[in-house]
Amino acid sequence: MGECFGLLDLFEGRAGIKMQLNNWLTENKQKWWWVSDVTKLDDEAVVEGVLNYGRWKDFLWLKKKMGLKKIKKLFLYMTQEKRRVNLRPERIALFGNYFNRYV
Repeated sequence: MGECFGLLDLFEGRAGIKMQLNNWLTENKQKWWWVSDVTKLDDEAVVEGVLNYGRWKDFLWLKKKMGLKKIKKLFLYMTQEKRRVNLRPERIALFGNYFNRYV
């Protein structure tokens, strides 16, 4: 893909946001049970965890923090460009329709 998606970089310079993100990731670490330190996740892993295992409120939180365009870009990368797709088929259908309609 050639582009680095750093969620922490996105919030650099905004006071308290980085801490909010780390706190949110720590509180929701069950979505990334295979990771020992969830605060070091990249954007792709965060989006994957929220889309696969999150509730609607988690998606809305992510949408507010990251923006729909960036989430859709990562979603399309994960579902169309990568060899292995880690998203569940029903989630691909749901969010594919959502992004097609609202982005």
